[in-house]
Amino acid sequence: MRHTRSQHTVRLPADYVRESAGLGYATTIHTAQGVSADTMHGLATGQETRQQLYTMLTRGRAANHLYLQVVGDGDPHTLIRPETVAPRTPTETLQQILARDDAPTSATTLLREPTDPAARLFDAVQRYTDGLHVAAEQLVGPQLVQMLDSQADKVVPELTNEPSWPTLRAHLLALAAETGEHPLLHLHTAAAGRQLHTAGDMAAVLDWRLPDPAATEPGPLPWLPGIPEALHDHPVWGQYLANRAELIADLAAHVRRDANEDSTPPVWATPGSQPSVALISEVEVWRAANAIDRTDHRPTGAGQLQAAAALWQHHLDRGVADCSDDLSRLDARAHQAARKHRRHEDQQRIPPPLATRPSSAPGPGR
Repeated sequence: MRHTRSQHTVRLPADYVRESAGLGYATTIHTAQGVSADTMHGLATGQETRQQLYTMLTRGRAANHLYLQVVGDGDPHTLIRPETVAPRTPTETLQQILARDDAPTSATTLLREPTDPAARLFDAVQRYTDGLHVAAEQLVGPQLVQMLDSQADKVVPELTNEPSWPTLRAHLLALAAETGEHPLLHLHTAAAGRQLHTAGDMAAVLDWRLPDPAATEPGPLPWLPGIPEALHDHPVWGQYLANRAELIADLAAHVRRDANEDSTPPVWATPGSQPSVALISEVEVWRAANAIDRTDHRPTGAGQLQAAAALWQHHLDRGVADCSDDLSRLDARAHQAARKHRRHEDQQRIPPPLATRPSSAPGPGR
């Protein structure tokens, strides 16, 4: 046998080949179209479409076996991705595949999508948060950034290998830009608290312990940070971030308006539940801002790593569970978020619960 890439060869014993080996063919789904075999063994990663899954599972005349990838692929660059940190169950992976349709899209739809506020909101949020991070790095300077990257593991061993390290790193640089203090000083302060060795993600715990940078006004969405004081009057970044925040607020208002005018029940609402107009609007804004698939039945999608986002997600999940009288909708990530944050901190950062009955929702113009 010869390896196709390395060209290394290995010789198998004749009796082993005769008793335990069989001839098989490996191919991609696209190449396998129109081909039949006695038995098919297929590997799905969760990125396939329903059409590809159908093609895969109809190649075998006698049997078709499907193997789902439910863990990471070994690539270190994917360790911070949400699907790696909180892997989907096999059932959720199949649901994701079945919900993905690659049927041809009409020209009318393609022209409408770039102007759809829900489709534009995710990109606007990404540009705003990326702008905050890049601006903080520029204010701090490359020397301090390099010191943080090279010495963080000396403060907390293996910290930079944790899934939430990029989130913690951005938080430390934002605090350094705001206070003028070294980011390692903030890291030392956070690490001096309770023990970390029992934490599943030490970077996430430290991120929760750090204070938020002082902002001139709240962020454009409840879980997004505001523009720090150090950047608000910056000659380059100040106006750019202000424009980005204004765009997010405007797009979110359009998403809320469209949700209010839509009379069809949302896909995430359980049968018999009565979510209020206010709750539906806020959940739809969350889903649009986080690019949650329109067919995903989870109200708020996958769990969040960043503290403020996790708290707002828990707030929305609680509202959905209350309106359906089904607290089982609060999954493990919501209980974890509640345990991590003290009750008085929750009350300070999260507004009162949204109205969960149509009768208690505010009327138009009120």
